[in-house]
Amino acid sequence: MIPIQLPQEADLIGLGVFSVPDFYGSDKNEGVAAPILRYQFKGTKLYGQILGPEALVNLVDREDFRAGPLIRFRSRRDDDVDNDIVKQMDPVASATEMGVFAAYHMPVDSRPFHKVIFYADVVGNTNGVYNGATGNVRATYIYPFEQGMMGMPLIGHVGFGLFWASKDFNERYFGVRGRDLNLFPERGGFDYRPDSGLTSIKIPFGLSSQVSPEWLLTVAGRYEALVGDAKDSPIVDRQGNKNQWTIGIAASYIF
Repeated sequence: MIPIQLPQEADLIGLGVFSVPDFYGSDKNEGVAAPILRYQFKGTKLYGQILGPEALVNLVDREDFRAGPLIRFRSRRDDDVDNDIVKQMDPVASATEMGVFAAYHMPVDSRPFHKVIFYADVVGNTNGVYNGATGNVRATYIYPFEQGMMGMPLIGHVGFGLFWASKDFNERYFGVRGRDLNLFPERGGFDYRPDSGLTSIKIPFGLSSQVSPEWLLTVAGRYEALVGDAKDSPIVDRQGNKNQWTIGIAASYIF
């Protein structure tokens, strides 16, 4: 997921360039492009939104609450990764996920952009890559800087989130079994089968500035710390890194 927090409810289209982990648990990053699109239906709070590999629709016409369906794409892990061991493992196919989200926007004071957003989602896989569900919960603090930057409005955000995953999800992305055991001789022929539960802690952050009436510039990132059985996986502990970083920049045209 791309860690962009759109600061305002506007119709916009844009593109971001981000450095993301080469695979889930990797110690190397790769560059990706991320489309950005948001359209709000006139006279309502209903909208559709695309941020990178995730699309959602808000079906609640309220100022403080949003909820609706979402679709997410999770990229494959195959021999294209930049790790000599992991590239030899059985590939993990690209996954499509579908579920629901809900978000509550709590104002801090009378300033429209000064608020805390409480967010949660739950999704399941739709194409047989893994069984069970995954879920996120997150709180994001949004702060409008009074001075801005070079006379332009500046809005910052920082958050804290938790990611849970099913046993089959964690086995698919962090497990070692079957012929893959030959690549990890330190396992002594024993499978590594992670359990379900808390998989990572996430801290998103960013700054957005409306540099003109039509253009919004955003610099954003996310630190993600793998925990528990995901952190202890030989894929992460021996061949990767529990610390996962995503960072990039995006420009959006407001119409």
